[in-house]
Amino acid sequence: MKWAVLAALVIDLGRRGVRVPSDTNDQLKLARMKIMSGCFSPCEIGCAFGKLEGQLIAVGSALGEDYLRPWSDLLGQAMEGRIDPRRISDIPALEPIANECNWLACRCGETATLPETVRPEAGSSCS
Repeated sequence: MKWAVLAALVIDLGRRGVRVPSDTNDQLKLARMKIMSGCFSPCEIGCAFGKLEGQLIAVGSALGEDYLRPWSDLLGQAMEGRIDPRRISDIPALEPIANECNWLACRCGETATLPETVRPEAGSSCS
């Protein structure tokens, strides 16, 4: 669910005219593929999310603390497992992710395949 919150944050920042780093969408897609493949450790995925979160919080800081606070709360809920994936459309901030599955270049209900060029990196860690 942390992926969903970060993806929704990217969409919301864009709607507000805030420019996010150009590779953010690619990083989100790669993180999602890592999750779906099952070939990467939670540590590796957590590292990817941590880097994305840091970038997005830094970019979003231009909108102020009042803007970032609800997103931080949602990220916390996602990390604690308190967001039910079946009820994602009930959370207004996450609705774009629930309604736009093609954001991942897939169709709802299909599983994505991991490209040949994406493989777990040997020796990678969360340090």
